[in-house]
Amino acid sequence: MEECERRRRILNSACEILQAHGYHAASMDKVAHCSGMSKRTLYQLYPSKQDLFLSLIGARLFCLPSPVEPVAETPEEELAGLLSGVAKWLLCPDQIELIRAIIAETPEAPDITEIMLNLKKGGETNIFNRWLRDYCVASGHPEADISGLSRHLFGMTIGELMLNGLIGADEYMTPDAIGHFLSSGARLFLAGLRAGWESDAGDAGGKAAPSP
Repeated sequence: MEECERRRRILNSACEILQAHGYHAASMDKVAHCSGMSKRTLYQLYPSKQDLFLSLIGARLFCLPSPVEPVAETPEEELAGLLSGVAKWLLCPDQIELIRAIIAETPEAPDITEIMLNLKKGGETNIFNRWLRDYCVASGHPEADISGLSRHLFGMTIGELMLNGLIGADEYMTPDAIGHFLSSGARLFLAGLRAGWESDAGDAGGKAAPSP
């Protein structure tokens, strides 16, 4: 069996164990048994339980597949297309169940908290950061706080939808509702961003103006 297939089976099993038993009870023995792998193979690929679940959470929640660049006539349409591609990945039932399991474990499992904080630091490479950096440079604002903007964008769009998924608000999770919400979110976000730039420019111009 190729190593990539062994890793895939192990991570799938680790996900099942985490959801069924929680992080504390998710032993390497259980993962090895569930995956049909020997403990020796498991430890060769993942030296510790924390390494295993770091890889699982990173692969499922942070290593997003690169979406196909949407064909769009406006920045709003382009951003909405990117949001839709990420939403399809993060809002599928398997991912929602994994997120629910992680949230349930976080207060009692420092390991999980540490894993999430470490993975969050890698967010500089995500597609929203790249898109926003290009947009800000093209708009004449290369100094913009890209990481901060990316967090705001995610929170007001996909983050809101993830919360709906976690609490079972199904009426907000239909394809049409998601598409409308993300399109509206993209328009509001970019309108607010441009309004902030215009306000900053006006303030700067006022300060620079000579006193009467």
